[in-house]
Amino acid sequence: MEYCRIHTEDATLIVAIMNIWETMDSGEHLEIRIEKENDMDTYAEFTLPAYHCHHAYGFKETELMQLEQFLRDNAVTIWRMGKGEIVAEGVA
Repeated sequence: MEYCRIHTEDATLIVAIMNIWETMDSGEHLEIRIEKENDMDTYAEFTLPAYHCHHAYGFKETELMQLEQFLRDNAVTIWRMGKGEIVAEGVA
C-alpha cells in the first residue's frame, strides 16, 4: 500500500507500507519501504516502532537519517494508515 510521495530537489520518493504484524513480546510492527520513483534500485526498508533500517541500497547515510526523521515526524499518520483507519487521498 502506497503511503505517500515525497518530492525533494533530486528525486521523488515513494513511501509504502509493506507489512503490519503483531508479536506477543513487543506488540505491533510496521515494515516501510522507501524508494526513488525513477530508480527502484535505490531503496530503504525500515521497521517501526524501532525506526530500524534493516535493508538499504543507494541512499547516502545522511539521506537515511533524513528518511528516519520523516518516519518519526509522521509516525501517528503512518500507523493509522497501516491499520486502515485512514486512507490517503488518491491512493487505492
